[in-house]
Amino acid sequence: MAVKTEVPLLSIRGLSKAFGPVQAVNQVSLDIYAGEVIGLVGDNAAGKSTFLSLLTGYNQRDAGEFLYKGEPRNVTGPRASRNQLKIEMVYQNLSLAPDLTVWQNMYLGEEEHKWLWFNDTSTMIRAADRVLRELNARARATDLVGTLSGGEQQLVAIGRALLFDRELIIMDEPTAAISVAKISDVLKLIRQLRERGKSVILVSHRLEDVLTVSDRIVVFSHGTIKSILPNNNLDVTDLVREMFERREADRS
Repeated sequence: MAVKTEVPLLSIRGLSKAFGPVQAVNQVSLDIYAGEVIGLVGDNAAGKSTFLSLLTGYNQRDAGEFLYKGEPRNVTGPRASRNQLKIEMVYQNLSLAPDLTVWQNMYLGEEEHKWLWFNDTSTMIRAADRVLRELNARARATDLVGTLSGGEQQLVAIGRALLFDRELIIMDEPTAAISVAKISDVLKLIRQLRERGKSVILVSHRLEDVLTVSDRIVVFSHGTIKSILPNNNLDVTDLVREMFERREADRS
């Protein structure tokens, strides 16, 4: 279990978002600590995706605030989320450009320059290769992303987070599109990120994966946090019951 520091890495207070008459996220508050893996689970339409879109700046909140290490931050878009909250999201489809090289993907939109206008290509290649070595990736910075396996592409996406020293990495269904044999590699990588002091939010329908690596598990339901469970002797049955018992109660 991660050690809770006095000041959370990220504090979310009263986060809300509506789309017309639909209250997608309603008064969500959560503290995330450095070096902690949080599992995020819930039924479809529970509000998880909208919640993450607010964290990453792709949607703007109607109410609520973010505090990064105790200091208020105004997130107006994805760039502000990356730079002010130190968040990087690794999407299920990875959002990589297959016709570009690894280093170009890792630096896309945040290129290093020299003499004001020109890309500092050699510096970016060296830095990208350094991060790839840290991740024990087979890929090299000059490889085309489209030639890499799914697992190697995932390392490229995570490498971007390490390259720019993001502190909270959100992983959206990272084991959904890979072989069973590779799932253990992804879970090992999440543990390595935690050991490096990074925080991870793991979103997955594979509850076994969530139980394997999470310190705490956040259960979303109807746009709110239904419960936050310390991952102490929980099993899949416990999580399923927590996710669905309210729905069954509402039907009765």
